[in-house]
Amino acid sequence: MNNLDFKIAFRTFLKAKWYNLLNILGLSLGLAAFIFVTLYVDHETSYDKWNKNYKRVYLVERELPNGPSPYTPAPLAATLKAQCPEIEEVGRTNTALFQIPFYTSDGRFLIKKWAGADYSIAKILGIKPKGFNLKPDSQLPTTLLSKETAEVLFPKHETIINKTVNMMSKSGMPFTVAGVVDDIPGNTNFKFDCIGFSNDIASGKDQSYGSRVFQTYILVKPDADIAQLSKKIDAIYKKAALADTSRAARESISPDAPAIYLDALQNLHLKPHYGSPVGDHIVKGLMALAIIILVVTGVNFTNLYITQASRRAKEVGIKKVNGIKKGKIALQFILEIFIQCLIGLAIAFVLVVAGLPYFNQLLRVDLLISGIGLNIVIQLIAMLIALTLLAGVYPALLMAGFNPAVVLRGDQFTAGGRLSWLKTGITVLQFTFAIVFVITLVVINQQIRYMRTQDAGFTARQVVYVDNLAIFNTPDKFTPVRDRIKAIPGVKHVTVSTNVPGGIKPVSNEYTVNNKALTMNTIGVDYDYFETLNINLQQGRFFNQSFPGDSVNVILNNAAVKALGLQNPVGATINGCGGSYKVIGVSKDIKAYGFEENVQPTVYLMKDNCGLSKTQIMISAESKAIAPMLKTLNAQWKDINKLDGDTFSYHFLDELYGQLFIRQEQLQSVLYFFSALAVFIASLGTFSSAANAIRIRTKEIAIRKVFGAMGRQLMATLSKPFFYAVILANVIAWPLSFILTYKWLQTFAYRIQLTLTPFALALGISLSIVLFTVCLQVLRAVRFNPASKLKM
Repeated sequence: MNNLDFKIAFRTFLKAKWYNLLNILGLSLGLAAFIFVTLYVDHETSYDKWNKNYKRVYLVERELPNGPSPYTPAPLAATLKAQCPEIEEVGRTNTALFQIPFYTSDGRFLIKKWAGADYSIAKILGIKPKGFNLKPDSQLPTTLLSKETAEVLFPKHETIINKTVNMMSKSGMPFTVAGVVDDIPGNTNFKFDCIGFSNDIASGKDQSYGSRVFQTYILVKPDADIAQLSKKIDAIYKKAALADTSRAARESISPDAPAIYLDALQNLHLKPHYGSPVGDHIVKGLMALAIIILVVTGVNFTNLYITQASRRAKEVGIKKVNGIKKGKIALQFILEIFIQCLIGLAIAFVLVVAGLPYFNQLLRVDLLISGIGLNIVIQLIAMLIALTLLAGVYPALLMAGFNPAVVLRGDQFTAGGRLSWLKTGITVLQFTFAIVFVITLVVINQQIRYMRTQDAGFTARQVVYVDNLAIFNTPDKFTPVRDRIKAIPGVKHVTVSTNVPGGIKPVSNEYTVNNKALTMNTIGVDYDYFETLNINLQQGRFFNQSFPGDSVNVILNNAAVKALGLQNPVGATINGCGGSYKVIGVSKDIKAYGFEENVQPTVYLMKDNCGLSKTQIMISAESKAIAPMLKTLNAQWKDINKLDGDTFSYHFLDELYGQLFIRQEQLQSVLYFFSALAVFIASLGTFSSAANAIRIRTKEIAIRKVFGAMGRQLMATLSKPFFYAVILANVIAWPLSFILTYKWLQTFAYRIQLTLTPFALALGISLSIVLFTVCLQVLRAVRFNPASKLKM
């Protein structure tokens, strides 16, 4: 391109500056959306990749009748190390489920993310303090702190190496501070504020195969066959468990099903075997959405450029008459498009920088603009080239192929069928994707509203649960605490249990009723448990202090009654968990862990025969009494619950339960943006196409006006092709949307039924867009003087 070409391109841009600016804006938004999603996907798929051994690390999980569990027996690690030469290292971790008190010379501090581990875990998971190598110590266990935790525990000390911290109490287990980990990656599955290493983390703990406390990681040798190793570990585990004296160990074994599963470290974040794959679904879904938006953006950019380029027919005709070759003319148009794409990409970067804090807040991540690495840069360069070719090659060749004799004598260039089918196809494509987005968004909104408003079977509002360290496995231990709390004005019910809705899932045990065995969840509870959570009674009665024998009684939920096939459950005898119990009641099923999985058969019991620890204190109170109640508890907690400690720490149960819906709400929020962007691009394309159609048909409109055509008639004539295109887009989009939303809804055990409402709404929105955009152009067309146009 020479200087004259640049001047012509610049002046042409200014002649239709608003169209061109809108075109570049649409392109910029699409590119920005793609960059946002690429940053997020790169972050989500990068977990633990900084660990050089991440491809060789596996979490050993147990397969149970009611689902997999990441917790394994204490002695399994040593057994695997001794019997599996394919394994290079084995290590165990034990993560606290609540805040742990630590004592230093500066006082008492609560640490949120505490973990205990064998020394071998440092090598397996790539944990390395700054400045030295971590080595086993035969004396005191060794502690590593995050930089933030070190500043909390030792606020007045510059050097903390070799200082001692005590866990749980002033005279509790001592740990020597070995160092500080300055840069714990945010993209790791093993996050900690404080980690204590010892030679044997399970020392003094239950050594039976019925224990379920530790997470066991293995680092396999590079040439290990994982499939064969998995079978080998499964056989080792079954043999050891069946030979164990613990009944719980033997009950967890099914001879016809695998007992062990090796879950790769690289899968733990997005698609863990023991957890929900919703993270993986969201990442794949967002990537698909970003690609679709990018395609729609590129297609729309092409459409708008073709519309504008067709106005330059005379310029091309003059150049061809003056001997400029077809290839040079085509190259000029391609370079002009490249410059516009480059400007769009620059604006997209500005939008990303400005919008990244909001995007982080939306998806609850901490992405940085510096996270744009070489792979993203390569993608953007490839995308820039692809967009230039997509938007430039066809229009450039089309324009360069003009017949100069035709365009120079003043005939309008329309390209006939060469462009009409392309523009119609582009309009259909744009609206198809926009309609799919709208329908999907409406369905997601309906499902989330359903989950938020549907009866979960219990009440989480106005319920507080306490981070309590004391264990109350018998009612007599908890009675003094309950009585003190209930004496506070406004408190309605107080209880303690092993689990709270939305928290850690309960353990499972095998029970037998009438010679029928069934693995069921086991939850240890105390008096007032059902009353605190407002769980309805279906049959019989709840636990009551007036019945001392309730310590050997149980309550089943409806799911357990149905699974056991009990016609008259009250009074039935159930065996398991180290005892024989009488069923005194049946409770309503509660969706304690969300709507994605079915309610599991559950046994509620008072007596601790299952190795459970009742620590979760829950308090229900009147709304207006919650604030003063919390103030009183904070002031008197040390006296109320002497076994817990000095600090009163609490959470609201509805906030914990609400965490179950975060992923779906994130998807909803992102889809809002993509749907709005798709609708905007479709509107932009329709607006430009309508403007171009009216420009081409100016004389036709003038003649129709001369012969008395009214605005309504002109509207019908000009809008008909667009309405046909939108109807066709709906015909294509509805089946696609149905398949997508149907498959998404199948991931929920409790879900809405698809109705015509989302589809009808999408049809209404798409037709409204056409009506509005075409109306704007027609109103401009009907105002001009026909005589002025017929003279042209």
